[in-house]
Amino acid sequence: MYADAGLRIMEACLVNVFGEAEVAVVHPSDLEAVAGERTKIIGIGGHDFLGINPPTSEFVEMVNTGPPYNRVKFFELMKKPVMREKIVVAGGKAAWQLADETIMDKLNIDYVHLGEGELSVPAMFKSILAGEKLPRIIKGGVPSIDEIPNIRGATIHGLVEIARGCGRGCAFCTPNMQKLRFQSIAHIVKDVKTNVDVGQRSICLHSEDVLRYGAKGIAPDDERVLKLFRQVAAVEGIESIGMSHVALSTVSHNPGLVTAVSETCYSMLDEDWTGAQTGLETGSVRLIGQHMRGKVLPAPPEEWPEIVKQAFGILDDNNCICAATLINGLPGETTDDVLKSIELVADLKGTRSLLVPMNFVSMRGSALDDEETFTMKKMTPEHWQLFGECIDHDLKVVPELIRIYKTGSSGAIKSLLLRAGAKYITNALQKYVGQMKRGESPTDRTEVSKWLNPDIPDLKNFGMMR
Repeated sequence: MYADAGLRIMEACLVNVFGEAEVAVVHPSDLEAVAGERTKIIGIGGHDFLGINPPTSEFVEMVNTGPPYNRVKFFELMKKPVMREKIVVAGGKAAWQLADETIMDKLNIDYVHLGEGELSVPAMFKSILAGEKLPRIIKGGVPSIDEIPNIRGATIHGLVEIARGCGRGCAFCTPNMQKLRFQSIAHIVKDVKTNVDVGQRSICLHSEDVLRYGAKGIAPDDERVLKLFRQVAAVEGIESIGMSHVALSTVSHNPGLVTAVSETCYSMLDEDWTGAQTGLETGSVRLIGQHMRGKVLPAPPEEWPEIVKQAFGILDDNNCICAATLINGLPGETTDDVLKSIELVADLKGTRSLLVPMNFVSMRGSALDDEETFTMKKMTPEHWQLFGECIDHDLKVVPELIRIYKTGSSGAIKSLLLRAGAKYITNALQKYVGQMKRGESPTDRTEVSKWLNPDIPDLKNFGMMR
């Protein structure tokens, strides 16, 4: 089974303490068949339990047809009788959404673990099994790199963590709050082989900026990065390597490294393109200076628009397709700031890239967690214009992306299905694009969607005989 990478790491931590026979990673649909009398604790992890993180919250509010699928499936899981019978511990990136004892009581969650868990989760489980009294919400400590174990099973998308933390200091971001650490190449290759051994052929190297692997500061260590890619590409059975995230500033200041990484992958593997997610965030140098000055380093905030344009061009030249997020409604944003983003989006036309505008969400654990979340109700004509320009850009790029999308022997089938799906979505969106580019909302609705804020069901007695 392919499982979330964070869950796989927790599995390894618990196995190291309790033994292999006492720990299992289970798909939610198999939970009731696997959890028996000997099962004492059920741990659940997730990236967006309640469907309130970006971009889910934004799509839910705009479409307004019902609750997000991840919320629906999470509530389905929590309604299972076994979740009332066992001790339930929730953790992962979205644990902050559940760290409220009223919510925990309604959903039959006994404990919520926040932050990194390599050190604290095994200790926590030991205390629970010993009957010790613990606070219901527990904050984890920071493990050293040697205390993060190798995974024992395959991960979704073959994702392999190569580093943790960021170090650039963006105020809206939670990974920035983590200490920056790099795994050894030997550790990474072992995790890659664990994935390949069970059939994964595509590996996604994960960090907040893959090109800064092994760096001692902002500047990348080219040789360490290339050594990593060469050794991963040399693992027998791998067909392609992707990158979860790259920083545009790193790309702009180090075009030779981007080319060298691309050439390594394309020459050693059966791939001729790759992709990565990145953060464009805003075209406003004022907001860059206010909330994310480190994102531009080693340059000053004033150079951000030029850095973005250069980086998009470099990535495109090297057949690296980037999906870039922009943030509407950052604290302190003005109309002029939004217009600067619109101008920058216009400058990116012609590059093979996807632009994803998202509304600011105040997430616990970030430096802006006391700020108010930005909703569709607060959007101005300029915000709608930015949305329209981004979607128009994407609709023109999607046919080219589908053309180059080839994965194994089923590539033709997948491309056919993608073309059909993309055509349907394109036609559905096209009628709204012009409206939005004129600064008009695609909906007459002015109130906040009733699906945006979750209605937490009280499951304490759900399904029990009365």
